[in-house]
Amino acid sequence: MDHYKSKKIPIFAGYINLKAINGVIFPSYAQNQINKEYITNKIGGEFFMSTNENTYGKNNIVLRSLLEEKSLKGVCFLSVFSLPDNKSQRLEIYKIALKKKKHLHFVFEEFSIKKLNDLEKVEEMFIFNSKFFTEKKNTLSKFERQFLNNSWAFV
Repeated sequence: MDHYKSKKIPIFAGYINLKAINGVIFPSYAQNQINKEYITNKIGGEFFMSTNENTYGKNNIVLRSLLEEKSLKGVCFLSVFSLPDNKSQRLEIYKIALKKKKHLHFVFEEFSIKKLNDLEKVEEMFIFNSKFFTEKKNTLSKFERQFLNNSWAFV
């Protein structure tokens, strides 16, 4: 009789979202392979087939259903930027994940959300993805021009 108990390997689902990450749309087959590699080799989990989010919806139905799945330990994303762009939607995803004790893993950032304290780091990443930091500006508004110094030269 075998007296050794085998340790159950945690199961993680891959999550595929076809929105651009830093201007690049990664095909679903590539995201699937990246998620699988990360889950099996980096976090030592069992891979549960990646699921595509429907890009025409804004409710993240697929992601929410993965977080409700009892057999899963968590979900693996290509990047934190695979999360919803809308902050209130992200907060709802975090709330569900924490309540259900699910881990959220992000391959490109090599970071995961496992507890409430992890949220701040992810949200900081979104600050620098806002239009304020990423949009090219060719002109200044009247309000912005009031702060100009005439001795400044623009390149």
